[in-house]
Amino acid sequence: MSVKRVLLIVLGVAAGTGIVAALGALGVPIAFALAWVLLIVAVGLLSRAVHLDDHSWPPPRPERRPRGSEVSRLSWNINARTGEAGLLIVRRVERVLRHRLARLGVDLDDPAQSTAVDALLGAGIRETFHRPEVTRTDLERVMSAIDRLPSPTNQER
Repeated sequence: MSVKRVLLIVLGVAAGTGIVAALGALGVPIAFALAWVLLIVAVGLLSRAVHLDDHSWPPPRPERRPRGSEVSRLSWNINARTGEAGLLIVRRVERVLRHRLARLGVDLDDPAQSTAVDALLGAGIRETFHRPEVTRTDLERVMSAIDRLPSPTNQER
């Protein structure tokens, strides 16, 4: 123990004894005064306690796992009554198309390559993603065109 800690303990005991003696002289029962001093010491010790992990409360929320697979979420993104496709599935199909075209060295947005894109995909496929409403039939045409794309390995042979 350090000298500071011993001196602090000695001063605390002396102060507690003095307070109990002063309260006893004023007519307060000694046991009552001693109980209050012990209560004050206990509260003081507890308030100085070192917490191991200050960030333990509130506990972190459990990670919410999405229900269903990604395929089922995409399929629910098509309105069964109207056949209109939602933004999520349209963007996913467009991303797949861009990736497959990039593997072939073709950019979907490059106006200089628009004839090459039309030659690979067919007429009207490129404009599908610029429409305000894309239907399930449009997406099926785009996916069929993606399936018809030559693989990069076949081109190199």
